[in-house]
Amino acid sequence: MIKLVDFCAIGRRIKFYRNQVNLRQVDIAERLNVSSVYISRIECGKSEVSLRRLDEIAMLVNTRLQDLIADVNDEGRDYLQSEINEITKGWDKEKRALIRNIAEAINNTDTKR
Repeated sequence: MIKLVDFCAIGRRIKFYRNQVNLRQVDIAERLNVSSVYISRIECGKSEVSLRRLDEIAMLVNTRLQDLIADVNDEGRDYLQSEINEITKGWDKEKRALIRNIAEAINNTDTKR
């Protein structure tokens, strides 16, 4: 079965934008009248979240709904680097080297065109 929505990625984006506006999970939870455990589960990708709830969260963290759902932000915020760092946190030297090699290969492909 193909997974259409990456709730882990959405959760990482929520966390990134929440941190940008200096809010804690409990602050978001209080404003949405939900538990901080629920917000934590959303940020960890363990709970699916509705579009309506995502829109409410987007307003609280001062971003757009599409910034939480899509992996592209046309306003130039550096959330993607934060996502990469979060994903690769704790990786050993070999895994980090593999990612670097992939990035270099992509970069070399782009410059040869």
